[in-house]
Amino acid sequence: MDAKKQFHSLDELYISPFISARFYDDNGQPCYRPLARNLQPTGIYAADLLLQSLSTGHGSLTALARRLGCSSRDLSGLIRCLTGQPSDQFRTAYRKRLVTDLLRFTELSLSEVAVRSGIGQKRNLHLFVNQHFGCTPDELRQHIRKLGDAGRFSVE
Repeated sequence: MDAKKQFHSLDELYISPFISARFYDDNGQPCYRPLARNLQPTGIYAADLLLQSLSTGHGSLTALARRLGCSSRDLSGLIRCLTGQPSDQFRTAYRKRLVTDLLRFTELSLSEVAVRSGIGQKRNLHLFVNQHFGCTPDELRQHIRKLGDAGRFSVE
């Protein structure tokens, strides 16, 4: 089935892992205020549930399909219809974005980044970052982080 993709970029579907953003009060002290988050970017229950799962590091198609009472093939087809990409390609792109956001904007340990991105263990994070970015997670963090980025957002 060839369907025209509904969304043209990952940005249209990406659900940020951050729940609050840093600001400075009148005394110059850092504080955090809640972020508005669109948890239903597609308006399609199954797709939005998948995106929410990916944003929290739980992007297993099999587990979600079981929960929804459908097949992982059905979910893969839905991803292809929405994005024009195979599900594994889309989930990899989503994880790349999630990893870079977590490395850039948080002080999470590499083990925490691995878990929160759905990659699992620190060793797997090293392999993933090396495969997709050609460096170590620490090198990627140093490369993408700009002044003031660390702690700009919170995941808790």
